[in-house]
Amino acid sequence: MGSGPPVNAPATVDGWRQVDADGEGLLPAECFVACNRFCVRPEAASVFEERWASRTSSLRELDGFISFTMLRRDFGQKGHGAGGSGGNSGDDYNYMSCTIWRDRAAFDGWRQSQQFGNAHKGGEKKEEKSDPPSTPSPWTKPPSPVFYEGVLTIFSEKGT
Repeated sequence: MGSGPPVNAPATVDGWRQVDADGEGLLPAECFVACNRFCVRPEAASVFEERWASRTSSLRELDGFISFTMLRRDFGQKGHGAGGSGGNSGDDYNYMSCTIWRDRAAFDGWRQSQQFGNAHKGGEKKEEKSDPPSTPSPWTKPPSPVFYEGVLTIFSEKGT
């Protein structure tokens, strides 16, 4: 569990997808992608990355989980876009967590699980005002979720 192509992905023959595309209807969803976009303060980037790197995750135990990736935006400092707009599309989101699930039902199952509650309990608000101030949040505004249906997925067993 947790690796390989979605079970409902059409076959790939000679590098080409075998799908019935009629130019009118949408292609069927082959997986579900859930993302959270973060605006991380530049001076807090290493703390943010460490926070994610040191987390205990039980995602691999969940039915329908395929993969997780934390993305750090390339603002033209490396790779493509150097000297151009720097990859800036008009927003200040510089990190994005992406999970891929077999389908929306698998994602919803995780959202209702104890594992989800355990992974997100750090976001609870403290009620007492006498607590010492905590470290400031590494992000400048709350995470922004975005969801996609994955179509035309191609996986390679050589890439694992």
